[in-house]
Amino acid sequence: MRSALIALSALLLLAACTKPVPKPIPGTEVPEGFHRVGGVATGVSIGVPTAWKVVDLSKSGFEEQLAATGLTGAALDQARQGLKALQSAKAVYALDPASQKESKQGFVTNLNGFCQPSVGGSNEALQQQAEQQLATVGATVSDAGVVKIGPAQGVRIRYTLKMPAGPVQGTQYYAHSGKGTTCVVTLTTDLPGKETLFEQIGSTIRPL
Repeated sequence: MRSALIALSALLLLAACTKPVPKPIPGTEVPEGFHRVGGVATGVSIGVPTAWKVVDLSKSGFEEQLAATGLTGAALDQARQGLKALQSAKAVYALDPASQKESKQGFVTNLNGFCQPSVGGSNEALQQQAEQQLATVGATVSDAGVVKIGPAQGVRIRYTLKMPAGPVQGTQYYAHSGKGTTCVVTLTTDLPGKETLFEQIGSTIRPL
């Protein structure tokens, strides 16, 4: 009997000392084969395929992170210029390395996400403002509307932008954080058939 009590005490002590495995916050899970990028410093968390490479501008070592993506040539130069413009926003940038070879123009399927002070107004007003901004850079909007982003509603806009080497398709999501900021996530590609992937990524956006 004494041996049984000692064994039981040991099991209870082990159970008390074992830390439970932390569970994801409800609503932050990602599809199989995805992981989260971004974070509190950026203001937004996004799920992307694990094969994608990431540059987090909220962290130091911008050039080292960019070199680790494997980008080369014009794609590397374009990414560098774009990221320099996003450094002050502490944006997160992710790309699909395989897409550079798949693209006839060497374009890399990518996303960037950051948060900025909200200008107020409804989702409809935000949509109108975003469409006007896209028009100033020559983008043609094909679809725009209010959609569910996480537990709340935001705006999704799909558009086509003419580039020197050929057109690219973009999808932008605008999500309110509830803390006075609006998070903007832009996904861009020149490859067909990426709509489902972009929808999957869009469903994982969580302002922090």
